[in-house]
Amino acid sequence: MTRTAQRVFEHQRIWRVTPDALRQACLLLFAAISRDHPEVDHVIGIANGGVAPARILAGRLGVKSRSVKARHNADDGVYRQATGKVAVDFDAFRRGLGRKKLGGTVLVVDDICGSGATLYKLRNVLIPVLAPDARVITATLCLNTGAETCPDYSVWTVSDWVSFPWEKRPDQPTVDMPIPERATSHA
Repeated sequence: MTRTAQRVFEHQRIWRVTPDALRQACLLLFAAISRDHPEVDHVIGIANGGVAPARILAGRLGVKSRSVKARHNADDGVYRQATGKVAVDFDAFRRGLGRKKLGGTVLVVDDICGSGATLYKLRNVLIPVLAPDARVITATLCLNTGAETCPDYSVWTVSDWVSFPWEKRPDQPTVDMPIPERATSHA
């Protein structure tokens, strides 16, 4: 299914998530998720952007972090709208599981929920590897106001481009994202 939601860009600033803001955001996500889900059995980071926050959360939750590659943008240019088509490279992830099915609570993590299409696609792609008792929850650092599908948890709501620590810094000036004070549950 092709998703057509458009990310909102007000073109007022490019937000920059600093390493300190990233650590605090992950701590807040961990607290909110742990409050609602006393046990998380699996953490999956959506590569590339979800890998770092997934590793941080998995470490706090005491579970192994896995990753699955997904691509929604045509390129890495600033203010680019997503294509509406999410390409997922699921083969390596599936091979890593072998015949194992993921049971219990499965946390899927990404850096940003722009339109919601990547989270939507990942929920569906995971179905064949989920045990009957599995429950998928999602968390992102940022949620764009144009998203059609919300994650279960997010930290910042944005209406402009966001630059993350693992990305090449934009050529334009950036504004540091404020250190967050809470995570939001959208569930």
